Amino acid sequence: MLISASCGAQVFDMRWIGGYPPTNPDPAYGGNKTIFSPPQSTTSVIEIHTMRISAGMAVMTDANDSIFAYTNGWHLADASHQPMLNGGGLNPSTVVDTSWGVHSSYCQIILPWPEHEGIFKMVHLSPDAVNGNGIIHSARLYYTIIDKDLNGGLAGVVSKNNVILEEPLLAGGLSAVRHANGRDWWILTHGIDNDEFISFILTPFGFEGPFYQSIGTTQVGGVPRASFSPNGDKLAYTGYQTGLDVYDFDRCTGILSNWRHADILDNAFTRSVQVSSDGSLIYVSSVDTVYQYPLTGGLLGAPNVVATHDGFFDQNPALRTLFANMCLAPDGKIYISTGNGTRYMHVIHAPDLPGLACDLVQHEHYRQTWTANSIPYRPNYLLGPIDGTVCDSLGITVGVSDEEMQAGLRAQPNPSNGIFMLRYKGLPEAGRLYIRDQTGRLVLEEYLPPWSTVHQVQLPGHPPGLYHCRLNWGSRSTSVRVILQP
Repeated sequence: MLISASCGAQVFDMRWIGGYPPTNPDPAYGGNKTIFSPPQSTTSVIEIHTMRISAGMAVMTDANDSIFAYTNGWHLADASHQPMLNGGGLNPSTVVDTSWGVHSSYCQIILPWPEHEGIFKMVHLSPDAVNGNGIIHSARLYYTIIDKDLNGGLAGVVSKNNVILEEPLLAGGLSAVRHANGRDWWILTHGIDNDEFISFILTPFGFEGPFYQSIGTTQVGGVPRASFSPNGDKLAYTGYQTGLDVYDFDRCTGILSNWRHADILDNAFTRSVQVSSDGSLIYVSSVDTVYQYPLTGGLLGAPNVVATHDGFFDQNPALRTLFANMCLAPDGKIYISTGNGTRYMHVIHAPDLPGLACDLVQHEHYRQTWTANSIPYRPNYLLGPIDGTVCDSLGITVGVSDEEMQAGLRAQPNPSNGIFMLRYKGLPEAGRLYIRDQTGRLVLEEYLPPWSTVHQVQLPGHPPGLYHCRLNWGSRSTSVRVILQP
């Protein structure tokens, strides 16, 4: 059956959330929210909530960039920051901490259910079993259905802890990427004590699978991390016992190929991985060190060390700001949590540039309150079909028309004092920003990373007046005028 449709791509991750319930009179023990959309710059503010949030978290925002669901792996909260209707008791286990939730990262993913407006499926697992070698792992993979319109629009859970698969799995490394048809989702997990990736497809009719493929390193435990490239054609996978594995991925068939491996011999007890926005570089955070691996001609190059920990401690209590979980954010930068529950994140400002030009600034982003390693896993919700392939059979278009590009471009605040945010439609190629004054003189030129949707502009010191901002992606462009005030 051929179905012709047009889908307006949405972004579901413009807010990240972290921190604790306000049980301590010290305001640093409250919750926080990191904002990636206008009118604020990319910043973190205090946001009071009742959930203890650790590494095993996920968050969803709506089309208006408001949070409507988030979880710590044990229960879900709604838009009012209260326990979601029927949202408790996730990942049933004697191992899951009912106060903190799931401590392991890359265990919860929330995905829009194709062709079910306002319905989301959360795919999740937790460390809830121990094998014969004493290794903690997951005994099953679940899904939970969230309806955004339940409970007066605050959202609610329709059903929870539905078992997709029951067999020993790694307690982490869960990942997702859009299918080549532009509608469905591939979801990947991995067996324990073997080299088997296990995949499913989320379609409008439910889950298809499991599909098994033996490839790569035998995974024996730990908490692995996984990262698809934003274009979905590569998968990077790392664990503290196994180094780095990189694969090509076919979004049509779900097949992994061209396995490349790099040993990492620094004895770190945990690692995370993130592919750059243009897919050319892979970053691995390894407690005291951040490595950058180039991908050239399908080959994995030797690593560059782009950061070693500078010895910085957050205070009261004194905790080191190490390198832990990584995530490519909507502003095109990679943020790195600190492992310990500090108030900081590290920032890679130009992750598409090789070596030290990537500009990793340690403990630069301040989150206002203590935050226990809570950076969400972020699939590319904007990714569309692969045009012209056998899998592009639904007639779905997720591309952005010229009219949508212009309508989607905003500058806020406008007028401004010279510091403002541009919000625009994310595109798969890199772009350039050109800003000119009233005389036509170029006053600023900057890089726009692929798939980014927000960009902060700083023009302090420029004279008041009218400025013209043009955003170019190849032959396509859009523009907006901004006013600078004294």
